[in-house]
Amino acid sequence: MHTTVTDGRRTPEEAYRLYREAGYDFVARTDHWQVSEEGRFEDMLLLPGVEYDVGSRTAEGIFHVVAVGVEQVPAVTRECTVQQMIDGVHEAGGLAILAHPAWSLNTPEQLMALRGVDMTEIYNSVSGVPFNCRPYSGLILDCMAARGCLWKLAATDDVHFYTPADTCRSYVMVQAEACTAEAILAALRRGDFYASQGPVLDVTYEAGEIRVACSPVEEIVYYTDSAYTGHRCVQGEALTEDTYIPIPSDTFVRVEVRDSEGRYAWSPYFTVKGDREE
Repeated sequence: MHTTVTDGRRTPEEAYRLYREAGYDFVARTDHWQVSEEGRFEDMLLLPGVEYDVGSRTAEGIFHVVAVGVEQVPAVTRECTVQQMIDGVHEAGGLAILAHPAWSLNTPEQLMALRGVDMTEIYNSVSGVPFNCRPYSGLILDCMAARGCLWKLAATDDVHFYTPADTCRSYVMVQAEACTAEAILAALRRGDFYASQGPVLDVTYEAGEIRVACSPVEEIVYYTDSAYTGHRCVQGEALTEDTYIPIPSDTFVRVEVRDSEGRYAWSPYFTVKGDREE
């Protein structure tokens, strides 16, 4: 989230209250080049955060790096390269998140050169209409996954305008022992989370099968690096489970679901070995 500290349209307290009333358990205020505080707003956890950026031309690479959970102000300046920004965030004890790669028009080749990215955004609310374009980064990230680079996937609001289009829409659902900074950050580092806008999603890979359990949805889609599979899309009413058997050409699978309100959830990537002909 961004606030009046930089280019957002709500004060930190106003922003925190909106997300607290929407049921969020934790947030990170990530104003540009300004590290936020760790603490609590009522019973909502505040993780320290900041957003850095480098580059002005898409052909050469525009990169935004969000730092979350830093223990001190990162030694990052506007003269740093994107890799130096990532390294500086890690040296400060934080997670380095590559923001909105589709909005930035990042290419797989640019991203494959980066080292130490802890996660990236598969969806970024404010990048959609009416404010912008390219909120969804699945294609770029699937191209990377086909090359063996499977990043952890987050969904965020990156809220600036505080309208229904960019406020309280996207989040990560984290499997943590407690709502403390230590527990949340540890779970994020382990990858014990998935991205959502509402649907509850549980995807596992066991005994050669991708198994999906979810809250009622109208669509379940399996994204892989095969050009075609005979069981890629499932549509219906109140779907709550399904199974996908990887085919020999699959090396990864991730799952997207969409509910009747048009809200999505996105699973992590799974490395698979297809051993059955379809």
